[in-house]
Amino acid sequence: MALVNKKQLADVFPWSEKTFTEFQKDPTFPIEERGGRGKGNVYDTKKVFAWLVRREMGKTSESPKDRLDRLRGDKEEIAIAREVEQLIPADDLEELLTNMAVTIRSTMMGGNRSLKTDIDAAYGIDLDLGILDDHSRNILTALSKIESEQSGCDQPGFDELYSSTADVDK
Repeated sequence: MALVNKKQLADVFPWSEKTFTEFQKDPTFPIEERGGRGKGNVYDTKKVFAWLVRREMGKTSESPKDRLDRLRGDKEEIAIAREVEQLIPADDLEELLTNMAVTIRSTMMGGNRSLKTDIDAAYGIDLDLGILDDHSRNILTALSKIESEQSGCDQPGFDELYSSTADVDK
C-alpha cells in the first residue's frame, strides 16, 4: 500500500491533477484520508488503480458531452470529405449508378450483334444471335439478383432496370 498526494498520484497514473480533482467528485473514488483546510487528500495507489480499472471496464456508453464532441467531429469530417470530393451526395450517386447500369445493359445487349459478326467471320459459321442475347440476359438477371439481395433494395423499378431485357431486338 503506497499512500500518495494528488501530485504524486498524477505522476503514477497517466492523468493530470485536474483530472483526479474531477474523479474525486465521484463518491466511489477512493480517498484514504480527507485533507482539511490547506491540507491535501491522501490516496492509496492500489485502491485508486482498482477504481480506475472498474471505471474503464464499466464504460458502456459515452457521456452526452463526448457524444456531442464525436458528432461534431463526424460532421466536420463529412464536410471536409465533401470539399475534397471524397463523398458523393446520394442523389448524384444514384443517378451515376443508374447511368452505369443502363450503359452496361445496352452495351451487353447491343454488342451481341457485333460479337455475332466477329464470330461468324472468324469461324465461318452463322451463329444464332438469340444464343448471345439469352446469355447476356442471364448475366444481367444474375447481377440484378446479387445487387438487390445484398442491398436489400426494395425501390420501385430497381429490378426492372437490370432485368428488363425483353425490349431488346433480336
